[in-house]
Amino acid sequence: MSQPPTDLDYALLRRIARGDAHALTELIRRHQTRLYQVAYRLLKDPLEAEDALQEVFIKVYENAHRFEPKATVSAWLHRITANHCLNLLRQRRPQESLDGEDAPMVPDTQATPREALEEADLSRRLEELLNALPENQRRALVLKRFANLSYQEIAAEMGLSTQAVDGLLKRARHTLKKALEDYL
Repeated sequence: MSQPPTDLDYALLRRIARGDAHALTELIRRHQTRLYQVAYRLLKDPLEAEDALQEVFIKVYENAHRFEPKATVSAWLHRITANHCLNLLRQRRPQESLDGEDAPMVPDTQATPREALEEADLSRRLEELLNALPENQRRALVLKRFANLSYQEIAAEMGLSTQAVDGLLKRARHTLKKALEDYL
């Protein structure tokens, strides 16, 4: 399970910049779950998300010396992941999509079987609703919610104004909220 980012992340990144592969292993362990979710939600393909994450961590290893502590390491990792996945989407051909596959779920060991089933059902429903959103709304929402990018960063990434990003996010949230009211 990934842990919240701390000063340890920055220390790990400094060690990675000096070529410490063990530090990279620890950074991966701490962040891979969250970064996988970002990659999967953008790419909608579990295998492609795994491959993308491997490429992201290679980039991290090669570019750790370039990190400037203006942002958290976690935000930097999320930005690299989102940018890499968006680049893959730009290169992807339409027939390469595997919309029918589900993201691997991490079971909640505290939940009863009924609660786990309800949670899995809700998770599938949310994934369906997210995938049904118009592409720009889905991208903006994923970049905001899962990559933790600011409105300005999303606007720059998508080539839009911050007002347009705000509108996309409001419409996406409204659509999801309305659909979930009926579902719940």
